Amino acid sequence: MESKYSKQIIALEGWDREETFRFFSSFKQPFFNVHTETDITPLHRYCKANNLSISLAYMYATLLAARATVNFCYRIENGQVVKYNGLDLSSTVLKDDNNIAFTHFSYRVTLEDFCREGAEIIAEVKKSNKLFNGYQGNDLLHMTTLPWFTYKGMEHAFSLTQEETGVPRIGYGRLEFKQDKVMLPMSIALHHALADGYHMHLFLQEMEAVISNYKL
Repeated sequence: MESKYSKQIIALEGWDREETFRFFSSFKQPFFNVHTETDITPLHRYCKANNLSISLAYMYATLLAARATVNFCYRIENGQVVKYNGLDLSSTVLKDDNNIAFTHFSYRVTLEDFCREGAEIIAEVKKSNKLFNGYQGNDLLHMTTLPWFTYKGMEHAFSLTQEETGVPRIGYGRLEFKQDKVMLPMSIALHHALADGYHMHLFLQEMEAVISNYKL
C-alpha cells in the first residue's frame, strides 16, 4: 500500500539506536506498554464551551503530540527503518450493530476542523458493514477507546509476524473526574526497537503542551 506521507530511510549503520534496534528486533514480542493518565482539564472545558467532541479532541491532541515526537514517526519496512514526515490516525468506531470498524481520520490544522470532519466520518461509519473504512497505511497511529470503564492496564492485540511495522497502539478508558480535574486513562504500546520509555516521556510532555493551549 502506498503511503500518504513522504518518508526517509534511516541508515542503520552509525544510527544512535543501531545496537538497540538490532537487539529488540530479535524479540518475538518487542512491544512494551505503559499505562498512565493525562490531565485533560483545559481541553475538556474548551470542548464543553465550544460544543466539540471530547473523544475526538483527545485523539487530536494525541496525534499532534505524536507528530512532534520523532520516535513515534519511525516504522520498520522491509527490514529498514523509515521516518514518516506526517501521521494520521486509525481508530475503532462502534457501529450501530455494536461491532467495531477501523476508521481513518486525517490530520487537520485546527481542532475544530478535525472534530467537524471526524463527527461526519463517525456518523457514516456507524451505518457501514465494513471492518476497515478509509486509508490504512503505516503512517498512522492505532487507537481505541473503552468509554464504559476506567482501567489501570491494557494489552493491545497485535500479530506476531515478520511484517510488524511498529505502529504505536494507544488506548483510552472512561474519563475520571477528580475534584477539579478531568483525567484520561491511557495505555500506550511502542515497538522497543524504535523507542524507549524516555521517548514515551517526551510524547507525554508534548501532549501536555498541546492540551495547555486550550485554556479558556
